[in-house]
Amino acid sequence: MRRALLLVLVVSCSDKKRAPQPRPELLETITVLADSACACSTDKDCIRTVRRDWDAQKVDIMNHGLTGDHKARFDAELLRMRACGDAGGLTFWMPPPRE
Repeated sequence: MRRALLLVLVVSCSDKKRAPQPRPELLETITVLADSACACSTDKDCIRTVRRDWDAQKVDIMNHGLTGDHKARFDAELLRMRACGDAGGLTFWMPPPRE
């Protein structure tokens, strides 16, 4: 009985720390959002629309599981989106870190 309980405890704890599976399609998603934010220039209503799209899916997008060159490209697009939002007067808030 104790072994079974210990096994259940170990498995449940290890599941929470499992890295997300790589989802390279989210690189395209963040690129589209960055392109949209940058196309808005200083039009706050336009940027608000992009930010609403970001807010609706940011937790999912940030759990992309990418590594290496894909992650570097993702991070560059994320930074570009945030910089264009800042230039237009709106901040793109980041989700809290995954626990």
